[in-house]
Amino acid sequence: MKWSLNELQKYRNEPLVFSETVDLKKTMMNREKELLDVSPIDLEGTLIVHEKEILLHMVVSLTVTLPSARSLKPVLFPMTVGIDEIYIPPSVTPGPTIDNEEETVILLDKDMIDLTDAITDSVLLNLPLQVFTQEEQEGQDMPSGNDWAVISEDEYSSNLETEKSKTEDPRFAGLKDLFKDESDTQG
Repeated sequence: MKWSLNELQKYRNEPLVFSETVDLKKTMMNREKELLDVSPIDLEGTLIVHEKEILLHMVVSLTVTLPSARSLKPVLFPMTVGIDEIYIPPSVTPGPTIDNEEETVILLDKDMIDLTDAITDSVLLNLPLQVFTQEEQEGQDMPSGNDWAVISEDEYSSNLETEKSKTEDPRFAGLKDLFKDESDTQG
């Protein structure tokens, strides 16, 4: 997905609409070691060429395979990512007010637009932190092994309360209230 800026000048009066499929599996897997697989990437987008800038709007669709956060089993995760960027050609000196929170502004260092980095960066930034298999999402069973088990936060809290009540010495139970009364009478 590369275009020279000279080639894009013929689209100054009408937008360049593109729809392609690219394979960036090797590039993405080199940058993110957690990825087990990356499907071919479907791109649908528009480049609008203005005198001092080139606007990109693109939707990227793909499926990545990631390890489950619990069992490390492969999980297919479909993704759709929107990319909005503004490219400033090297011949244009950018004004002081390039401050756009909706789109990313990229100052080109050569007379070429290459969307490979934009696609790769956007997909990797939008990867989920953890995924689970369908069975793991539906079931309540947590993995366990010899002398260990994964428990939920609720189970941990209830176990903590149980442990606290077990560790309190009943002989000192009466002393808990002793200092409470003294602080009430002093105030």
